[in-house]
Amino acid sequence: MEALAQTAAAIAQIIDTDEYEVEEVLENWLEFLQQQKIASENHYSPYHSNFRDWLGRQQIKPSKKFP
Repeated sequence: MEALAQTAAAIAQIIDTDEYEVEEVLENWLEFLQQQKIASENHYSPYHSNFRDWLGRQQIKPSKKFP
């Protein structure tokens, strides 16, 4: 979970949003992600390439939280 918190902090900083919200999303998606340690850093990717492709085809509707 510490790795997840560090990842959430890094993502939150990049997209300039609340760290808690990012961590909540990652926790919900954790079962669909594969964790890999590269040079002592945790990296996450979709578990299967077909799932990644499906995500890429999805139309994302803007959220009230994010412009």
